[in-house]
Amino acid sequence: MSSNSNIEYIKAEENVHTSKVWNLTLLDQSCYPMVIRGTWIFDKQLEVNILKAGLKKLLNYYPTLCGRMKNKTSINLTNDGVPFTEVDESDLSLKDVNKIKKPIKHFSTEIKPSKIIRGLGPLMSIKITKLNDGCVLGIQCSHMCMDGDSYYTMVYNWGQICKKEDFTKPLLNQSLMPTSENISKEEVIKDAYEERWMKISKWSLLKLLPKFISGILQERTDAFYFSADSLNKLKQKIIAENDFTCSTNTALSAFITKMCMGLFKHDENTKYKQVTVANIRNRLEGIPSNFVGNASTFVTTPPFSADASIDKIAKIIHQTIEPIRKTPSPEVKKTMLMSLNNMKYKLLIFPFDFTKLHSKKPTLIHINNFSKLHIYDIDFGFSKPVSVIPHDLGDQILIWPAHPKKGGVEVYFAGMPARIIHKLEKKDSWIHEMKKYE
Repeated sequence: MSSNSNIEYIKAEENVHTSKVWNLTLLDQSCYPMVIRGTWIFDKQLEVNILKAGLKKLLNYYPTLCGRMKNKTSINLTNDGVPFTEVDESDLSLKDVNKIKKPIKHFSTEIKPSKIIRGLGPLMSIKITKLNDGCVLGIQCSHMCMDGDSYYTMVYNWGQICKKEDFTKPLLNQSLMPTSENISKEEVIKDAYEERWMKISKWSLLKLLPKFISGILQERTDAFYFSADSLNKLKQKIIAENDFTCSTNTALSAFITKMCMGLFKHDENTKYKQVTVANIRNRLEGIPSNFVGNASTFVTTPPFSADASIDKIAKIIHQTIEPIRKTPSPEVKKTMLMSLNNMKYKLLIFPFDFTKLHSKKPTLIHINNFSKLHIYDIDFGFSKPVSVIPHDLGDQILIWPAHPKKGGVEVYFAGMPARIIHKLEKKDSWIHEMKKYE
């Protein structure tokens, strides 16, 4: 494989923020080790000069992305720029992309949290790779700057700028986020325990190190596809047998949770919890849909037994999520304040024992749903992507949109579930059950 490349640092067109400092929230700071990596595959060439011109305008709205860390709690809006790399790999075609080992890494320029935190590296990088019948766009971004909602919206806005079309202007105002309360460490611990939050021992964390080092937690399955029709049937079946209006997300989460319970083969009395990652925009007072930053929380069900039916699990998930659907939601505010209070004192107290995600036979099912975000809507004026490789943040279970022409969603398993699934025979009944929804 031959290639040649060149790199240019793209800066905001309007250099107006260079003396300002962007203070990170406690939630932003907690995301320091994480990098969001997006990979879009196009069957046409993208005009690089149009992308660069659009990026210069985009960075006017997102000055944090071309700044540099001042210290561990803030970013200098220096406008030092975002590295934009062009690579020519015309000996490759679209069909070769998924044959490449670790395509996310291959088609993007690595940004390193260890350098970012010391002010020595950029907070975002962009790489465009030319193929003989299309191209690949890889974008890496520090999770400290934004969560998945903000990230995919930012890339969508870049496309809108390139096409000279309207978009909802992003709102960068960290003062809108709540701050930790002025209470003692002892009070914080007492409040957390009253809500049945759990303390994670340092020994439990140390026991996870071999799994991080071995790469088990980076394993991921291929996609399991669920058609739109099968999702609707799954939802309607639950609605017919219950007294609540079940959402598609709840129905699919209940099914996946039940399938995981079968995969791990626990005793029927084993207790499980299911965790949903929830966007708090429009649910936390003062945080609108266009807020840029980290604005999500975990919603954890009460424990239920391994012999629980899909219907029962769906009802438990529904009852757990329903309070956060309110606008605004008192439940979201309470959870956020407790999280921030614990972060303030650097306490290892959480609403669930996340080490159980990574045990040999997990008893915690963690689901992150990206199916409603601007992922396949990206269009720089040439064509929309023919495929988008899911980011590799390591969500235990990731729900991802299938291509719009196909409809439905894709489900990926990572970590210990992926390790177990990879050992199953192709004719295994578990695989057959997952694939019958295609």
